[in-house]
Amino acid sequence: MFVLRAILVFLTFMPMCTFAYSPKEGNVTATLGPYFYRTNFAGSASGAKSSMFGDLGFIANGDINEKGSLEVAIFHMQKLFIREQSGSYLGEETELIHITMGYRRWLNSYFSASMAFFSSYAIGDPRVVHNDFPAGSEIDTSAHDITEYGFDFSLQAEVWRNEIYSVIVDTRYSKSVTPKANESADHYGAFIGLKYLVQEKRKGSGPLPH
Repeated sequence: MFVLRAILVFLTFMPMCTFAYSPKEGNVTATLGPYFYRTNFAGSASGAKSSMFGDLGFIANGDINEKGSLEVAIFHMQKLFIREQSGSYLGEETELIHITMGYRRWLNSYFSASMAFFSSYAIGDPRVVHNDFPAGSEIDTSAHDITEYGFDFSLQAEVWRNEIYSVIVDTRYSKSVTPKANESADHYGAFIGLKYLVQEKRKGSGPLPH
């Protein structure tokens, strides 16, 4: 709730600039900022819950025409996986790198949407954060897997811009296609980034770096 309130306040008081981004073939942008996210899990009577986490994300876009961009994103995460069996729950966290590759469609100069394929790679050891199972009868979660796969969906708004920099708010949902049985492995969140126009293709010339 704190993150959502912060985003609403930001959108309310951040003035919209007269500049707007116009995608053009050859343009390259890079965006860096904080990413707030949580596993899609409502909670259990035994106390298992999904907490909000904060980390860093990076998005790179390369425009292929005036309507679309290729997109690569990298997020560092502490991912929580929660699995249920016979009314008992196990929750485990693991550190991972979440990488997406996909396509962003520009709806207009301020709003865009994307769909991307993701692969995530564990870089830490799993940590148990909730366990209803008696000793010796535990199940495992995807926190023990080296790689997970799925799809990311994003809706993005540009809330401020000048000629080179802009600020974006990007809401994201990550759908896992490799969860274990009865496991909550999807997550959702919001990315607030500072975007920089790294390279611009100008009319009558090739791409020129800033």
